[in-house]
Amino acid sequence: MKKIDFTRIIFLIISALILIAGFVMPDGNMATSILGSSAIISLVVLEIKAPDIVKLSEDNPKVKTFRFLNRLTMFIVILCSIFAVLLPTEKLYAFKNNNILLIALVSIFMMIFGNLSPKIPFNRYLGLRLPWTIRDEETWKIAHKILGYLSFPIALIMFVLSFFFNSDKVATICGLTWVIVPSIYSFVFYYKKVKCINR
Repeated sequence: MKKIDFTRIIFLIISALILIAGFVMPDGNMATSILGSSAIISLVVLEIKAPDIVKLSEDNPKVKTFRFLNRLTMFIVILCSIFAVLLPTEKLYAFKNNNILLIALVSIFMMIFGNLSPKIPFNRYLGLRLPWTIRDEETWKIAHKILGYLSFPIALIMFVLSFFFNSDKVATICGLTWVIVPSIYSFVFYYKKVKCINR
């Protein structure tokens, strides 16, 4: 008999509560509650099917990394959904204006994700999913290794610069740099590899 995972059950209950809150609360945002609940349910299904998706055994450490990052994403979706559904619009804008707190949270997420990114198994659902990274496992590994190397310096630079410059622009530039550099490098690597094979 399969062991029941109570964490998944808790995530599904929270998903149902967010959905109900969106319809019941006077200032609740129904569209956000439906979107948030759907995202949580999809991520729970993704977690259950993780070994099949990454084509590895249940006990493989890479499956555990995949599930950890999936749960981290669920947690962020839950927090965003709760804020969007339960807070009145004017309070939500006040929270959004607390830029330093938001930058700090994004920096922490970037560092956690970056630290674990080289351990993400080759798959089509979680990670830097680009046409060339999902076609070749070696390209996937290189892209995620670079993503990991860049995460700490970019997160720290983003946090420090947000005190001196417009935090929205700093976050956008740093976020794009974090994604674009490994994307371009992995594309060049894949292109050279395919060119060598076709010779």
